[in-house]
Amino acid sequence: MTEPLRRRYIAGGNGIPARHVLLALILILALCARLYEIDYNLDGDEIFSVNIAAGDFSGVVSGSLQDAVHPPLHNILLHFWVKAFGSSEISVRSMSVLFSFLFLLTAYLLFMRLDLGRLAPGLLAVLAFSPFFVYYGQQARPYALISFLSAANIYAFVRVLENPQHRGTVIPWVFSAALLLHSQYMGVVIIFIQLCIAFLYLQSGRLRILGFGIAGISSILPWLLAAVGHALFAGTDPLPQISWLGPPSLMELAWFFVSVFGESPDLQARWLMAAMAVPGLVYLKRFAAARRLPAGHALIFSIGFGVPVLVYALSVLGPKPVFAARQLMGASIAFVAAIGIFMSAMPRAMAALNAAVLFLFIGTSLPMGLPHDLKPPWRDMVKQMEEKHGALEVVAQETWIQAPLKYYRTSGEVRLWRDPSGAAGEKFLYACRPIGSRCSMIESGALKARGALSMEWNWGYDKVYNKIRLYEIRGAGD
Repeated sequence: MTEPLRRRYIAGGNGIPARHVLLALILILALCARLYEIDYNLDGDEIFSVNIAAGDFSGVVSGSLQDAVHPPLHNILLHFWVKAFGSSEISVRSMSVLFSFLFLLTAYLLFMRLDLGRLAPGLLAVLAFSPFFVYYGQQARPYALISFLSAANIYAFVRVLENPQHRGTVIPWVFSAALLLHSQYMGVVIIFIQLCIAFLYLQSGRLRILGFGIAGISSILPWLLAAVGHALFAGTDPLPQISWLGPPSLMELAWFFVSVFGESPDLQARWLMAAMAVPGLVYLKRFAAARRLPAGHALIFSIGFGVPVLVYALSVLGPKPVFAARQLMGASIAFVAAIGIFMSAMPRAMAALNAAVLFLFIGTSLPMGLPHDLKPPWRDMVKQMEEKHGALEVVAQETWIQAPLKYYRTSGEVRLWRDPSGAAGEKFLYACRPIGSRCSMIESGALKARGALSMEWNWGYDKVYNKIRLYEIRGAGD
């Protein structure tokens, strides 16, 4: 290719614009990151979704009703995906990778709609390589779908703010709102904020937008009543599955904003906090001079900062904590967009330096977000266990261990300790995590005299927390 032709297709002109080449490169590398170790063993949450999706459709409905924490859309889509492509690790995760790819495309359109043209590729790269979005962009759970629908819903509402009278903007927004709520109940907070922004900024058609918004929200009510209505009317806990969540601290709220960019083992978080705070201060100075906050900016700031704060307040003051970073995908997307809006107010050189800090943090954090660092090697553990102990029964202290061992084991039972049919006085294997008091029964309790450490597994960077021990428990008469 001659030099003029090369410039034509790489630098733009009548050929391929350079930004399109850059966009394609980012998307290809993002796919590579999400496809890395896609065949790694499933974790317990993924196994739960796969078991629901692999049955007949009536089982998908009944299983989704029992999983009251999540609406049914992901399970339904995964059911048809499994029917078409099977239930292997690669298959069930491929659907999430597809939705993550669509999420990145939609997020790029959102950034462009917010007039962040020169920053849009960089912001897309943040979402493409953030360990947070890479990990959940592969996991066979609803989070990649939630990311896509959250980005689509925010993008659709930005278009509503631009042209609230046109049905071609309102109807897609209502449709995206309904789909978002069928993938995540938490989406109602985003839609509520959108309705508030409409009332503040739209001069006409407010009641019309309110009516459409209520229609979108109402679409989930029949399912919600079927899933948790009985518990609500009976006065019992409608969401016992998340009882393990404790009230969040202010540090956890602050860490949510850091975790979007990862957890770097080499860089201290204060540098990242500075890289986020400095653009905000520059933008604040410009806003103080203009005394006008554009509607699109108000929307992004309200979702990016308001949703986490509101969910934090509900978790601290409400009847049940619901604060979890993976449930705040929409807020994470808006937060990255907010950083871009802040940086758009900075001089180009200053914005480039600020972006370099963000990318350095992401780059050093990405290895910590890969499957082998965050998930135990369940398949290898089972293989070693069966080679040494054959089909000897395994008793696990928690479902987090029991579910994947049972899924990958080819012979022998895997029970929970609380199971009354467990092997109380016979020889068995005991699996536990040596954190807190989870191994206390064998290390200082009733089984101490009968047990001996057989195997121990470590994974990832955290060699203290990421550890599982397997004890061989002699029979009571041995």
